[in-house]
Amino acid sequence: MQSKTTKISGPRLCLAGLWVVLATGLFDLFPLKSSEALANDERFSNFEIRVIRPRYFSKRKKVELGTQAVAITNQTFIYTYLLSGILTYHFTEQIGLQLSVTYGVSTNKDDKNILENDFNIKTQIIRTKSMFSGYLLWTPMYGKYQMASGRLIYFDTYLSGGMGTTGVSYQFDHCVADDGTKTGVREDYIQQYPTLSGGIGQRFFISRKSSINWDLKIHGLQVDAKDGACTESDDIESTKTLFNNLTMQFGYSRFF
Repeated sequence: MQSKTTKISGPRLCLAGLWVVLATGLFDLFPLKSSEALANDERFSNFEIRVIRPRYFSKRKKVELGTQAVAITNQTFIYTYLLSGILTYHFTEQIGLQLSVTYGVSTNKDDKNILENDFNIKTQIIRTKSMFSGYLLWTPMYGKYQMASGRLIYFDTYLSGGMGTTGVSYQFDHCVADDGTKTGVREDYIQQYPTLSGGIGQRFFISRKSSINWDLKIHGLQVDAKDGACTESDDIESTKTLFNNLTMQFGYSRFF
């Protein structure tokens, strides 16, 4: 049997040799370094690279109990501060159901006192006394942030939407006569209004069982001017006006 011999022409042999030389030069110019070699590289001596997997904290099928300090930020003549208690059940990492009960007090700003004392101008105020709400929470983002010290801070960002009621306190202080009497004026009371709410917030986990959090929410309700009239009469026309409370909330929660 006669074997076949493949002949390589001179130009092809030269071209193959050239490719070998070029490839060897490229590897010399751009060497592939292992992770250990990269760690020992002086250029990265001031950096600490850590990959954390899986998720540091899981909310799935957990109950969250917490409290928040609440301030209404868009009021002209009064300050309103409230304290809120929250109860949340997380069905998954992304979806949760939250109940919130909020109660607080209002105090007059200097602007209101100046108008009343110096100019005898009495202003009618919408005072928020309480809020009861149910929210659906959606958490689309989870991440971590590395501080200059190297410590990792874990957080998530969530959106909330829901409905409930807002209790408005009517005190009728604008109905007082010049001599200080309130003859025929209605007694102070609290009127409940249906409310739609929505907002955005973040949790920062300080341990596997607790977090600090903040929320920014807007609460929309229709206030009836008849409810704030100085006297209660069927002749007063009912006039509803959209009223919004913008709240900033900071708090602490624990998971079980």
